Amino acid sequence: MARKQDEQRLQTIATMIQQYPGRKPGWIARILGLDNKTMMRALPQLEDSGYLLVEDEHGGVSFFGRRR
Repeated sequence: MARKQDEQRLQTIATMIQQYPGRKPGWIARILGLDNKTMMRALPQLEDSGYLLVEDEHGGVSFFGRRR
């Protein structure tokens, strides 16, 4: 089970991806004050939580939808 802080961090990252579609994960990490490793671990965690993400040919990440 994820800790409350981790859940909050994942929600914050998901919100940023929705607000800034097509941005690279490193850019989002910098804005949130996270290191790149934390961000790269968070992306699969988001998908495991039901967020559907898509990566473009330039490495940008966008929100695609939510699994039910």
